[in-house]
Amino acid sequence: MQNIKITCTLKSGNSKQKIAIAAKLIAALVFLGYFISIQEMYYIKNDFFLKRIVFVLGLFAVVVFLSIIDVQLSKKLDRIVSIFLMVISPFSAWILSEVLINEPSCAVPHTGIMQKDPLWIGISLAVIILLYLVLLFVTNSIGISATVINIIAIIFSTAVCIVYELRGIPMMASDVMTIRTAANVAGEYSIQLTFKEYAALFMCLVLSYVFLQLEETKVCEKLWKRGLAFIVVIACSVGFTQKVVLSDYMKDHGINVRMFRPMESYQKYGAVTTFVRSIGYAVVQKPEGYSVGKVKQIIEKYQDKQKKTNGSIKKYPNIITILNETYSDIKVLGDFKTNEDYMPFYRSMKDNCVKGYTYASIVGGQTANTEFELLTGNTLGFLSPDITAFQLYIHDNMPSMVSNLKENGYSGNKALHPFNPYNYNRPAVYNYLGFSEFLAKQDFPEDVKMLREYISDDADIDKVISEYEKNRKEDSSQPYFMYNLTIQNHSPYDKDHSNFKQTIKLENGKFDAYANRYLNLIKYSDASLKKIVQYFENCKEPTVILFLGDHQPRLTDVFLNKITNGEYSHWGSEEMMKRYQVPFVIWANYDIPEQYIEKTSMNYLQSILMQTAGVDMSGYQKFLNQIREEIPTITSHGYWGKNGKFYEVDDKKSPYYDIIQEYRIIQYNMMFDIENRFDSFFEVDKSN
Repeated sequence: MQNIKITCTLKSGNSKQKIAIAAKLIAALVFLGYFISIQEMYYIKNDFFLKRIVFVLGLFAVVVFLSIIDVQLSKKLDRIVSIFLMVISPFSAWILSEVLINEPSCAVPHTGIMQKDPLWIGISLAVIILLYLVLLFVTNSIGISATVINIIAIIFSTAVCIVYELRGIPMMASDVMTIRTAANVAGEYSIQLTFKEYAALFMCLVLSYVFLQLEETKVCEKLWKRGLAFIVVIACSVGFTQKVVLSDYMKDHGINVRMFRPMESYQKYGAVTTFVRSIGYAVVQKPEGYSVGKVKQIIEKYQDKQKKTNGSIKKYPNIITILNETYSDIKVLGDFKTNEDYMPFYRSMKDNCVKGYTYASIVGGQTANTEFELLTGNTLGFLSPDITAFQLYIHDNMPSMVSNLKENGYSGNKALHPFNPYNYNRPAVYNYLGFSEFLAKQDFPEDVKMLREYISDDADIDKVISEYEKNRKEDSSQPYFMYNLTIQNHSPYDKDHSNFKQTIKLENGKFDAYANRYLNLIKYSDASLKKIVQYFENCKEPTVILFLGDHQPRLTDVFLNKITNGEYSHWGSEEMMKRYQVPFVIWANYDIPEQYIEKTSMNYLQSILMQTAGVDMSGYQKFLNQIREEIPTITSHGYWGKNGKFYEVDDKKSPYYDIIQEYRIIQYNMMFDIENRFDSFFEVDKSN
C-alpha cells in the first residue's frame, strides 16, 4: 500500500535503534513476567481465566511486533491518526477511570457508565480535558500527552481502590496531604494490582508504542501561540475551580459524598467527579451568623452558668492518656463467639472507673483525626471526615488539653508514639499543641520487644513507666502528664508471624483470618492495660489514666455480613455509627465516683477527664461539658441528642440546631479567626 511502509528494524545497523528495541522488549517482558508471577490472575482453570491469558499474550505479541517492526505511514495519514488519538485520549482516560473504580464490591450496585447523569460525566470530562490540555501545551507532544493522561487516570483510580482495600475508605483529596504518612506505612502492606488495573497499564504501554511509530505531531509550531493557549487553559482551569469545585455548585446539584460509604459515591458519580467534590469539603466556610460579637455573646451566655472548679486543690493527680491503636470491641457490630475473652481485664474494671463507649469520626485509619478531637475538644463534625486536621489546619499555637495542663502546673508534658515521628506532621503539630517533648521509635532500644513488625504494647507501657519514674526523680513536686499513642495493633492483619502467638479463636461458622488476628492483638493490648493499672495501684501518688482506642479496624465486608446475618450491607446512617464505637476507661488509683457513659465522643473526653481528675478547666472545657448534656455524642457523621434521636450535623429541623451552631461558631473562632480568638476562654484562667 502506498500510504503504509513496513520494515524490520532488526536489520538496521543503527546501534541506538537496537538499544531502543532492547528497551522496548525488556519492558514487554517485565509486564508479562508480572502477570506470570501473580497466580491469582490466571491459575484457576475456567474460560474466564483462559481469556485473560489469551488477552495478555495478545498484548505481548502486539508490543513485540511494535518493537521490532517499523510501520511508516504517509504524512497525511500519520497526522490523521495522531489527531484521532489526540481527540479520543481524554475520553479513554475517563472510561478507564470508571471501569477501574467500579471493580470493588459495594452494598449499592455501581451506576453504569451510560446511566450516569450528564452533569456527573461533564464534570469528570471537564477536569480530564483541562489537565490534558495543560499537558499538551506544556509538552507540545500529542503522543506524550495522550499516554500520560491515560496513565494518570489508571494510577489515580488504582490508588483510590487500593486505599479502600487497606482502610475501608477510598482516597480523598485531603489524602494528598498525608502522602508521606502513606509512604511510610505502605511497606507494611502487600499491595497487588488487580487484573483490570494490570491490563489497563499494559494497554497504555501499547498506546505509547503506537505513538513511537508515528511522526511527532506538534500541537503548535510557534512558541507564542502555545504560550497564549496555555494561559487560556490555566484561566479556564481557575474559573472552573472557583465556579464548580470551591463553590456550592455540586452541592446545589445533589452531588454529595456519602461519608459512611464513600466508595458508593465514587461508583455512583464517577471517580473524578467524586474526588473533585471531596476538595470542596476541605474548604471551611465561615459559619452562618458568625461575628466576633456573636462569639462574645455565646461565651458570656455559657460563662454565666459556669462555676469555678477546684481552685483550692493544692496538688493535682498525675494524668496519663493512652490512645491505643485500633483498640475496640468489635462485638458491638454483631454476634460471634470466641474460645476465651479477648479483653478480660477491661471488662473486669469496676472500681474507681468512669468507663463506657466513645465515638470516633474515623474507621480503619487516619488516627490523627481522633487525636485532633481528643486533644483540642473540637469536632470534625464542623469540618469534614475526609480531611486530616493536623496537616490542613494546625499551623500555629492552638489551645489544647496539653497547654491547659501545663498552665495548671503539670510537668513532663511528653508525647510518646513508638513509630515514625513524622507521620501526619506530628512533630510540628505536637509542638503547637503544647507538648514539651516528643519521643518516638528511635527513642526505644534496638532490641525492643516487637509484636509482628511493630513495637509491642508491652514494651510501650514499659517506656511510659520508665519516663514517669525518670520524671519523678527529677521533679516530684509537680503533677505529671504524658500522652501515649501506641502502634502494636496497626493494620494489616493478613499475615502470621513467628513472634505473634494467637490463643483467641473465632467460632468456625464465623471464622475470619483477619478478624481472628485482630482479636488476638486486642488480647495483648488488654494485658498492657492491666500492666499499667497494676503498676500505679502500687504508687503512692494519685494518678488518673485515660485508656481508649482511636478507631475500629478495617474488616472485610464478608465478615461483617456474617456476624450481622447479612444486615451490614443494608445499615443506615445510625446503624453504621456502630463502626465508629470504641471503648474507653478513666481509672484512678484513689477513690472516685464510678460512672458508666453509654455514649460520648472524642471531643468531649478531655473535659470528662479534667472533671474526673478535679483539674481546673478552661472556659471551653466547661462549655463542652455543658454542650454534652444536650448533645451527648457528635462526630463527622452526625450526633445523638438528649432525646435519643440521631441527626445529621446540618439538619436545620433538629431541636438542637441552635446549640450546634453555637458550638460551630466557637470552634471557628478557636481554629480560624486567630486574630480575634478569645484566648482567655480557651485557656485556663489562673489570674484568680
